[in-house]
Amino acid sequence: MDTSTTEQQEDERLAGDLLVGADAILNYLIFLGMPADTDVDDVYYLKRTGRWPIGNTAGDFGKLIASKRRLARHAQKIAAG
Repeated sequence: MDTSTTEQQEDERLAGDLLVGADAILNYLIFLGMPADTDVDDVYYLKRTGRWPIGNTAGDFGKLIASKRRLARHAQKIAAG
């Protein structure tokens, strides 16, 4: 089996799961059911609380990043309450 092909497929799958920037994260959260009038500032708030799986690329000054899979799982856990 060609391991380079398998690794490349895994890299592509992970790249498709990654959201970069507050706007991308916000749009995905709205897709998951967050109210459409939610503001980008709310994404930064969710990051600051530490309760949502949202990271940062470079400390306090980088772009926000998140995994679609982890966000969906977290939202589902909240909804199940």
